[in-house]
Amino acid sequence: MIRRYRQDDLDGAAEVFRCAFMAEPWKEAWSRELAAERISQLMSAPQSVGYVSEANGTIQAILCGRKLTYLHGTEYVIDEFCVSPSVQRQGTGTAVMEYAAYELRREGVVAMALMTTRGYPSERFYLKNGFEGIDGMVFMYRSIKENVNDKT
Repeated sequence: MIRRYRQDDLDGAAEVFRCAFMAEPWKEAWSRELAAERISQLMSAPQSVGYVSEANGTIQAILCGRKLTYLHGTEYVIDEFCVSPSVQRQGTGTAVMEYAAYELRREGVVAMALMTTRGYPSERFYLKNGFEGIDGMVFMYRSIKENVNDKT
């Protein structure tokens, strides 16, 4: 069953997030607490909208995003999307994406947008599900972590 995210989904969603990002290709060591904090932060804004896939009371996939106004209409910006490794490549991710697109379209959302890592399986998944790369756009990042040797 696919449905809207609820506050009481946090623990199950955090476990899916943690397990998905522990796996290849990310191999990130998220604690359950840190994963729960991230999802809680993403879902705390008034414009946040999320979806889960659930089977037998267990969350299998989580989609976190925000509905944001842009020039051509409201966009759904995907912040995190992950599927439990135990059900990947079984259509769960595509089903969640299609359900979300259908529901958001009914609410007047005109587009979905996201960032992902080029060359990773996630890029192929999104391309398969109708997303396109946009020439001229680039994801930029600046670390502002203090360097203890930097006195300037």
